Amino acid sequence: MVASVCRLLCGMLLFFAGMAFLRKGLRRKIGIRVEKALRALTPKPVTAVIVGTLVTSAIQSSSTVTVIVVSLVDSGVIDVYQAFYIIMGANLGTCLTSYIVAFRVGIPGPLVLVISVLVYVLMRKRSGSDTALVFLGLGCIVEGVEVTGSALAWLAEVPDILHALIVFGQIPLFGVLAGAVFTGIIQSSSAATAILVGLVREGLVDLRSAVSLALGSNIGTCVTTLIAGLWASSAGRFTSRLHLVFNLIGVVTVLPVFNAFVTMVSVVSPADPGYRLANAHTLLNLMSILVIFPWGRQFVDLMKGRRKWM
Repeated sequence: MVASVCRLLCGMLLFFAGMAFLRKGLRRKIGIRVEKALRALTPKPVTAVIVGTLVTSAIQSSSTVTVIVVSLVDSGVIDVYQAFYIIMGANLGTCLTSYIVAFRVGIPGPLVLVISVLVYVLMRKRSGSDTALVFLGLGCIVEGVEVTGSALAWLAEVPDILHALIVFGQIPLFGVLAGAVFTGIIQSSSAATAILVGLVREGLVDLRSAVSLALGSNIGTCVTTLIAGLWASSAGRFTSRLHLVFNLIGVVTVLPVFNAFVTMVSVVSPADPGYRLANAHTLLNLMSILVIFPWGRQFVDLMKGRRKWM
């Protein structure tokens, strides 16, 4: 317990230190170069979604990508429209993590942190402290998210918590709420998905219950972004709320046709329930993009209008 608390504090310290380093580096000289590069890569919505998907697939952490996106908006490097489309892609890119986690392949956070520190030391004198700070910030964020999640992973081993997840999962709405709370606590949808894959493969939870809990994990994963937005500018906070609302819409869209959704996943997936659960996660995020993407800018404008009246 004491060790877990210490790891939690270290993870949060790394996380917020990474945010501070990243903001400082982006707001100074490096900000101009990063802005040009990102605007060249994400001038169109389709390109922004692809960039978000590829980057998240490479980093294997949608939480890390969305936190970085909030930092970029906070620094004025990209606008909220670009950020929203990148977040769409991040949601799709994290589906790769679901498959990888099922095979117990973890994110090499310590290696990323060590490399970022080495890059910082080497680049500080050659390329200036601003560029070095960006690399150091990225490394701290990646490792901070991983350490925080692992520090809270002991909660998944408490029998009462697992029993509660199984009971709540029988009713889709309650399953979504339980999945959201559980994922929000451990701050990792990948960890939540890995636990669910293990439960469904062992026959402790049926596919229907597991899918409802997985839908909730899509909402719970927004907690990290919301925390990052607390210390951001108004644009950064707005971006973090966009992430939450987007994921909420995806889940709300599926709930009325939940049984049909589970049936469709079963039909198009192999017999392995673990793969079926991973496919359900992918299909949910793909459907969310297809629903929102055609009117993405209008959606952001609508949210801006609501913010003015709040």
